[in-house]
Amino acid sequence: MPDISTTEITPTAVTTEPSGFELAVIGLARRIPGLGGISASRRVLMAFRGGAWTAAGYGASQIVRLASTLVLARMVAPQAFGLVALVSVFLSGLESLSDLGIGMDVIQNRRGDDPVFINTAFIIQLGRGLINWVVAAALAYPFAIFYHQPAVVALAVVGSLSTLIRGFGSGSIWILTRHVRLKELTVLNTGSDIFGLLVSVVWAMFSPTAWALVAGRVAATVALTVASHVIADNPVTMEWDPKAAREIFAFGTGIFISTSTYFLAGEAERLVVGKFVNLVELGCFSLALSISAAASRGFQQVVGQVFFPMMSDSIREDRDSAVRHFMKTRHLVLILSACMSVGFIIGSNWVVHLLLGAKYAQAGWMLQLLGVRGALELFMSVTASMLFALGTSRYAAIANISKLIFLGIGLSIAFSRFGFHGALWVLTLAPLANYIPMVIGLRRHCPPALRTELTSFAGFATITAIAMAVCGMLR
Repeated sequence: MPDISTTEITPTAVTTEPSGFELAVIGLARRIPGLGGISASRRVLMAFRGGAWTAAGYGASQIVRLASTLVLARMVAPQAFGLVALVSVFLSGLESLSDLGIGMDVIQNRRGDDPVFINTAFIIQLGRGLINWVVAAALAYPFAIFYHQPAVVALAVVGSLSTLIRGFGSGSIWILTRHVRLKELTVLNTGSDIFGLLVSVVWAMFSPTAWALVAGRVAATVALTVASHVIADNPVTMEWDPKAAREIFAFGTGIFISTSTYFLAGEAERLVVGKFVNLVELGCFSLALSISAAASRGFQQVVGQVFFPMMSDSIREDRDSAVRHFMKTRHLVLILSACMSVGFIIGSNWVVHLLLGAKYAQAGWMLQLLGVRGALELFMSVTASMLFALGTSRYAAIANISKLIFLGIGLSIAFSRFGFHGALWVLTLAPLANYIPMVIGLRRHCPPALRTELTSFAGFATITAIAMAVCGMLR
């Protein structure tokens, strides 16, 4: 048996021969402005196959999740969605405020295939999970008292088990992403999501309460954690490398600042909104947020699971080539984000009326604005991933601090003078405050890509403004 302390993980070989379908898709892609020089190279095929698996898995997961949400929305009262929205943002806040970017470091680090490095990362992840669980249990009661919702206490304590269980997950998930082995990763994520959603639906059939949603969250985490160990190439050990730990914490410092400020500038919006609106409005807001995020997150997963690891690899080999890959990806994401923005502007009210029914009618106008914001965040995700691939995380932290300041001032004015409608406009425009520092970072670390970046943003803003103006005139 080989000594895993010295044996690196070998990536699975990728077939470089394109299929007829892949050649046809590449041929169509050449017709897109900015992608005329694309060819059936190894990187293009990896991106295509990885993106296809990510999109297929995410699509299947979202279809099942949407179906379950629609069933639960008719079985469970809006107040239950409001309670779970508070619990979810409470738990995601704890995770964001303690995030060290461990998985991202494994993906981009030169030692990312070294089992000793992975085991060290696992130990750090496990310790973080234990700490998060203890803190969550301790803060559940004061959190519930602050929002005058006693039912949140038990929901938060049980829901926090997902944080603890996730800490026991194997590093095999990081390896799959590092080598763009997204078929296996897609099966794991989709399978665990489906399992969790089935648990929620079955639970709601017998007890249509907020507990159905929390039980599904914990069940999905258990399924993913168990599966991550089943597929692991090497068993988890407690082998510790001080040098690896220092590297992880050094990279994690910037990620910690970035993700904590991201939470305060983003996910914490439900905490703020929950303080100023009733549970019915919060439930509608939460559903609109989930639907809008479902579309943008699918594409952002492709960016994170395909573009980020491939750009990290490309930068390690040839920086000039990496810039060309960035420009092509930027053109493609511009088209996707613009289509998404126009789609939400035109179809949100119709979608809410058809799928959710009259009692969720006010979610329609919320979905329009949140959909535009989701499209903007999708557009920005390529810029952020490029900066991370370049090895710098401070611009993401500065960007989130800028957004946090914008939200603090904007929401204070909006809620006091314009109410919830004004506040939602502030939430929609907030990503612009996040975007400016990232453009500055791109200008400093990758100047050749700046012109493409700014031209693409101008195109996105123009298309969105025209769609809003036309939709307003047709009302």
